[in-house]
Amino acid sequence: MIIQGIGIILILSATTLCGFAFAAREKYRLKELGEIERGILLMKNQISYLGTPLTELLEQISWKTGGITGQAFQEISAKMAERQGNSAEEIWESIWLRLGKKSYLSAVDLEELLAFGKTLGFIEKEQREGSMDMLLHYLREQQESIKKRLEKNGKLYYSMGVLSGLLLVITLL
Repeated sequence: MIIQGIGIILILSATTLCGFAFAAREKYRLKELGEIERGILLMKNQISYLGTPLTELLEQISWKTGGITGQAFQEISAKMAERQGNSAEEIWESIWLRLGKKSYLSAVDLEELLAFGKTLGFIEKEQREGSMDMLLHYLREQQESIKKRLEKNGKLYYSMGVLSGLLLVITLL
């Protein structure tokens, strides 16, 4: 009887935590997209008004953003400062592909970031600002979508975790 009770508690705990994990994944993705948006906005303002060189600009942004975003900007800036012959696009792509695996970003999010990276070093200021605006638009749309999905499905994830645990317990008894 005691072993059954412990088993029931373990099953309910595990399935409830799975429900929490589904909801948390969306929250973390929302947070990362917000940090990327913040970094791109800082980049846009610096380029528009001050004309700061890209390596210094990315270094400054890395201090003001957190998580994977701050780490990515820091590594990109350091790699660009080395001047090993790689283009800004190649550095941007390699860092985001590597760090994207550790993040909560979706494949589409990474594609948009990589597409933006193609405009970093080669085009005029106005075109770069246009590509920043497009990325910012995408980031805002995704954030709104995630917020709506969390409002709609957030409690559902928690409830499904508990209810699936109860279903398993009942089935096993």
